Amino acid sequence: MTDVKRLPVLVSLQHVCLQFANGETPLDDLNLSFDRTPTGIVGRNGAGKSVLAKLIAGRLAPSSGTLETCARLAYVPQALSLFPGQTVAQTTGTAEVLDALNRLARGEAHTDDLELIDDRWDLAERLRKALDTAGLQQIGFDDRADQLSGGQLARLAVIGALLANPQLLILDEPTNHLDRQGRDWLLAILGDWRGGLIVVSHDRQLLNCMQRIVELSPLGTNVYGGNYAAFHAQRETEHHATQATLEHARLARSRERKRLKQSNDDIQRHAARSRKHAETANVDRFTKARWKGAATEIVNTVRSAHQQHKDELDERVRKAYEQVVDETPTLLALPGTALPCGRQVLTLEHAQLPWLNPQLPSTYLSANLMGPIRVAVHGPNGCGKSTLLKLLAGQLQPVSGECTVHVPTAYIDQHLALLDDQRSIVEQLNLLDSPLTEGELRTRLALLQLDALRVTQPVARLSGGERLKAAMAIALWRKTPAQLLLLDEPTNHLDLQSVIAFEEALQGFTGAIVAVSHDAAFLAALKPSHTLTWRAEGWRLEPA
Repeated sequence: MTDVKRLPVLVSLQHVCLQFANGETPLDDLNLSFDRTPTGIVGRNGAGKSVLAKLIAGRLAPSSGTLETCARLAYVPQALSLFPGQTVAQTTGTAEVLDALNRLARGEAHTDDLELIDDRWDLAERLRKALDTAGLQQIGFDDRADQLSGGQLARLAVIGALLANPQLLILDEPTNHLDRQGRDWLLAILGDWRGGLIVVSHDRQLLNCMQRIVELSPLGTNVYGGNYAAFHAQRETEHHATQATLEHARLARSRERKRLKQSNDDIQRHAARSRKHAETANVDRFTKARWKGAATEIVNTVRSAHQQHKDELDERVRKAYEQVVDETPTLLALPGTALPCGRQVLTLEHAQLPWLNPQLPSTYLSANLMGPIRVAVHGPNGCGKSTLLKLLAGQLQPVSGECTVHVPTAYIDQHLALLDDQRSIVEQLNLLDSPLTEGELRTRLALLQLDALRVTQPVARLSGGERLKAAMAIALWRKTPAQLLLLDEPTNHLDLQSVIAFEEALQGFTGAIVAVSHDAAFLAALKPSHTLTWRAEGWRLEPA
């Protein structure tokens, strides 16, 4: 029998616990190891994914347990912290070596410059090539990083990590700010990477490039072989199995409750007959009392045994329920959101988008949308996708031309700006004159798994997924419900389960949707009827 070759372990965590000063414990008794196998880390917001990445990268120390690292690491966080005037070279971590190379070229080298340069004589050429390959041809080493876009900074961070020549690369949500070209670049780079790789992400396309998935959940840590598609299929199988176990436990409890009730009724009748017999029997009063007491004791003993059995049945149901992942909620739209096929939705007549170069044909847009149309907007960063949505939302006006929206709209961006963070969901819906009573609102919100506590506290305290549910409720349950949803990267800061829940909720929306997203899987789930694609010669609207 051939031995399976094991890859060397790069990072090992044994019984690791991390507890913050406020008592919060995001990770407890964690046992994991990582080799070169590309690994994706998934889980709900707050499950500890980013905390685990920081722990592995050495940015946090465990409160207890053992963490062993046997590799050079490079870590790219979700957001870069820049100081004023920070350059591209400083952001990529190459500034010191490039400065040493420049001093050497001028004949002004310091004694320790050769040691600093080591074998990186071609670093300037490699950095230039990396920038060009990433689509950053116009960016120089001394350009200010704080003047670049989020997508450009994300690419710089990855380039810097790769140039550090690590043995293990750790990326935390690396696609959050990347457009389609940026994502294609990242996937190509990681496809060629031969070192270890750990990726925290909710991007299904990226996770499908992994060979192992680590899931963090309230039920513990689970490790799955294969990519995201294999993980999702296995989780679905597990979900159906746990649902079946729960249903079986509930059915068994129901049957047993009926049997116990029948048994209890029989015992009560028997006890009643025994007490009646004792009362009429020709015996002394002490014997009568003993017989009556015995009948009562039997009833109490049986009742106690029945209650203990009921408690055991309830415990089985509770344990089965704990293993079931929350059902994906369906967002209940009001009838007023429906759009008939012939209803005019919006009209753009040579509308000039603000802030863009008026000399370019793509700065102008003409379109006529009708009925419950679903439009997926495609284009690189900076082409005006978000500007277009803000124009349709009435937040901006065209420089020239006409933009007319004929139906009520709701603009939902990644920051959920339509929410008032200081007010509760119920307060905001009441201010918007929702036609639903407060009782109806609470019932509907409960169906979205927003309980009494969550619906009465400021929405700033809610999780990302809960805030998105609140935003959709406000868009659809107000006095004039939205018939046109304008979605601008709404899933950027959501965990995977919340993204999937949002996709399924939108399937029941009968109005029109115009969506901008870098998440190809999310756009596909919307089942767009049309695409609006940016091209240098102009925007093009065509059937999907």
